[in-house]
Amino acid sequence: MKRKIKIHIDADGKKIHLPKISFNTAIRFVKLGLWGTSFSKDKEATEFIRANKDSIIQFLETMAMELNDEEAFTLVDVQTKDAIIKIDIL
Repeated sequence: MKRKIKIHIDADGKKIHLPKISFNTAIRFVKLGLWGTSFSKDKEATEFIRANKDSIIQFLETMAMELNDEEAFTLVDVQTKDAIIKIDIL
């Protein structure tokens, strides 16, 4: 069964509540972000991400293939005083 991913992020006064989307669509968003956006104010972290973008994409594609046959579950559920991050695999 093809799985979908649902992302919920509340941090720094910003909210991102994406509806459930397919893994392929999520990977396309990540590809756009890797090529066009700085992920961190930390230049060292940004350079690391840019230097490893092909490995990141390959990992995500492999993970998507592996998760297709699994049951629904919560992949990430982090709550701090400043942020809430939840990623569900549906």
